[in-house]
Amino acid sequence: MFLKDAILTRCYTILTFLLVSIASFAQLEQTKRLEFEFNNNSEEEYQVIPLSEKGLVLSYSKMEYSKRNYIINYQKYDTTFNKIWETSFRPEEQYEFVKAYHNDGFLFALFKKIGESKIGVLRIDFDSGDKIYNDGDMLTNMDVEQFVVLRSKAIITGTYNDRPVAVLFSFFDKTSKVLPELHANFFDINEIDVNEQTENIYIMLKNQRHCEFILKTYNYDGKLINATQIGDRQQTPVSGKILTLNDKEAILTGSYADGCSQLSKGIYIQHLDQKETQFIKFEDLNNFFKFMSPKREEKIKQRIKNRRQQGKELKLRYRLNLHDIEQTHDGWILIAEVFYPEYKSPSSNAFSTLRPYRMGNEVYNNFRFTHTVICSFDKSGKLIWDNSVSLDELESSELSEKVQISMVDNMFLLAYPDDNMIKTAVMKQGESVKVLERFDLKPSNDAESISDTKTSNLSAWYGHSFIAYGDQTIRKSGAVGIKEVFYINKLTYTVKQTNLKEN
Repeated sequence: MFLKDAILTRCYTILTFLLVSIASFAQLEQTKRLEFEFNNNSEEEYQVIPLSEKGLVLSYSKMEYSKRNYIINYQKYDTTFNKIWETSFRPEEQYEFVKAYHNDGFLFALFKKIGESKIGVLRIDFDSGDKIYNDGDMLTNMDVEQFVVLRSKAIITGTYNDRPVAVLFSFFDKTSKVLPELHANFFDINEIDVNEQTENIYIMLKNQRHCEFILKTYNYDGKLINATQIGDRQQTPVSGKILTLNDKEAILTGSYADGCSQLSKGIYIQHLDQKETQFIKFEDLNNFFKFMSPKREEKIKQRIKNRRQQGKELKLRYRLNLHDIEQTHDGWILIAEVFYPEYKSPSSNAFSTLRPYRMGNEVYNNFRFTHTVICSFDKSGKLIWDNSVSLDELESSELSEKVQISMVDNMFLLAYPDDNMIKTAVMKQGESVKVLERFDLKPSNDAESISDTKTSNLSAWYGHSFIAYGDQTIRKSGAVGIKEVFYINKLTYTVKQTNLKEN
């Protein structure tokens, strides 16, 4: 009996060791790199648009200081970085680039005449590179804030006399129409979206005086067909993103706060064909505090428990940078970075990278990202699992999506850029992620080194590939001079498992 128990105990110990000691990790490989050297005699800016298996499009704008000559060049590359086509566009005099938008087939660029309401929209076909330009008039000289396209119409929103305005511009007959019931005091346009299947236009409004969040739905002709208030003064949405599930179902989700605050206390889910809104507090998520050390996580959970036993609430409030909602086979995933803004006095060598962002009455130009939150829902809106991963106070001058997620079998590869390196972790739904792998980006050849990374971005591309891109300073070994480049790196990953030895 003793021998049998000993054998069973040993088998159990070996099985437990195997279960807990097998770890998954992602091995990144830099397979391709493009570099474009900056010219000191002109102001240049690059943008990358990933197109999944179709490759990518690079937008390159150039303003020559001496000639005031402004031109935008567009180049398409396949997934092996072979150039497919190239085309250029020179805006009319006094016209400046304002916003860009793209769908699966086309890139749209909005241009506006300085100080006037006249506009032009450039459309570029992703497959052929063919371009069409449509000029028109917005009817009002608004400060443009958002720009989307639905079929052959553009929706342009902004402010005029401190009140919101939305204009529907038709490419077909070059007419414009102001959308009704928007131009009112104390309202801000929070977000706009379109539904390609139903041809509906969604405009989300925030009333800053009465702490109301209102979703207005317009048809393709610009007629208001529905207006719905989401939440109330105690639970007011801060942000909203719409995901179209099919031709009949769509959901609105985002973060919500107390009243008019910009600091979120949780997330909400609203099915557009239903009246009831689901609210989930951050502290009710199973793994919202997993990014912390175990000791700190346990401490804050105990504080929450103690406050609830007293019939009170521990106020946990955060700023969230919400991503577009990702649809999955089983439902959808919400991803957001938690951040706090700050203002930095620009130095002489960093001035061009610091751009002001207005939040309420405050202006910021730098952001620190503390952690990311991932929530997975089924198609009915029921929370399946959640997780959080530390971003180690990641610093950026841009308030943009930092964390990228790619699905691998039943796991998720999480990755984000940090200066001249990419940090990755393999995440299994709600399991804790404490250690991230680090991968250093490399220059084009071994005789060079990266001395500084001014901006770094990362996008999930296709399959097991990411693209990293941004501005870097490159130094050649043994040379005095340096060069400033815009780089694009193709990174391919494989997920491997290894047995961890216990000390």
